[in-house]
Formats: sequence, structure tokens, C-alpha cells
Amino acid sequence: MKKGICCFLFAVLLSVQYLMPAKAADAEKEFEDILEEQLRSTVHYYSEDSFSVIDAYGMQGQVTKIVTSDDPQTSENEEEIEEYSSHIGIVFLELEQKRDGLFIFKKKDFLYYDYDNNEFLTASNVLGNESIRDFFELYADDIEKNITPFSKFLILFFLSFIITVPLFIMIFHNRGQSKF
Repeated sequence: MKKGICCFLFAVLLSVQYLMPAKAADAEKEFEDILEEQLRSTVHYYSEDSFSVIDAYGMQGQVTKIVTSDDPQTSENEEEIEEYSSHIGIVFLELEQKRDGLFIFKKKDFLYYDYDNNEFLTASNVLGNESIRDFFELYADDIEKNITPFSKFLILFFLSFIITVPLFIMIFHNRGQSKF
């Protein structure tokens, strides 16, 4: 009887172990969909489904938001700042921007997300947290935007026409004329 109970408990533990990663994968897929939608709406020339997460970090931290900004035409300071604690996620990712269907740029950048309020934040909202600032400083030198080698080749190829086409016109245009 004891062996039967032990086998049953072992089978239950194994099945729970396989169900938990499925929930984590679903949550990760849901967050990737949120990131994709944000990139489509905010990044110009974003090439769909082209982002890849390089590193991510999550923590419970302070969010600072300006609720009402100051009116510069009055002498009083009407600025209202709201601070609250929330679960914050920071993602360092790489994405592609495709211009004119030919030129592709690779860009690396940060995105900040408030899980409790389901909204994206700016760096100024969260960089008051020391651990997020440390994460930012870890990858700050890697923020860049580069053109891909194939796109560089295309630009040089098109620029070469500025020189070669007029040169060929000059060479072959005057062949048929007489010398008198």
C-alpha cells in the first residue's frame, strides 16, 4: 500500500513539474506579444517579428511619474509627482528597422514595463532604483544602431552609378561622330 501511495505522489509531482513550465512559457509568449505591439506602435520602420531579447531583469521597485506638469506661464509650481511601488521589468533587446524595403538597420535599446499597471515606462520613471540603474549601466555601452553589411554594399553600389553611368555615357556617346 505504501509503495502505491509513493508511486502515486511521485507521478503527481512529475505531472506538476511539466505543467509549470507551460504556464511560464504562456506568460513569456504573452509578454513577447506585448513587446511586439509596443515596438510596432512606437518604433519607426520597425520590421515585424524581428526583435530578440538579449537580457531581461525584473524587480519590485519605485516608479516616479509626473501626473501634472508645471505651467511655465505662472509663477507657482503646479507640478504633481506620483511615486508608487510596482513590479518593474527592464528588457535589453535588439530589433531591425527596414527602410524602403532595402536598407536594414540593427538597433539595440531598453524597454521598461510596469507589470502591475500593464504599461510601458520611460527611463526617467524607473532609474531612481539602484538595481535598474546598475542593469542599465551594464549594457549602456552596447546601445547602438548599425547598418547591416549588405545594406552598406547596396549604398556603395548605388553611389557608384553616380560616377560610372556618366563616364560610360561620355565614352560610348561620342563614338559615332566624325572627326572633321
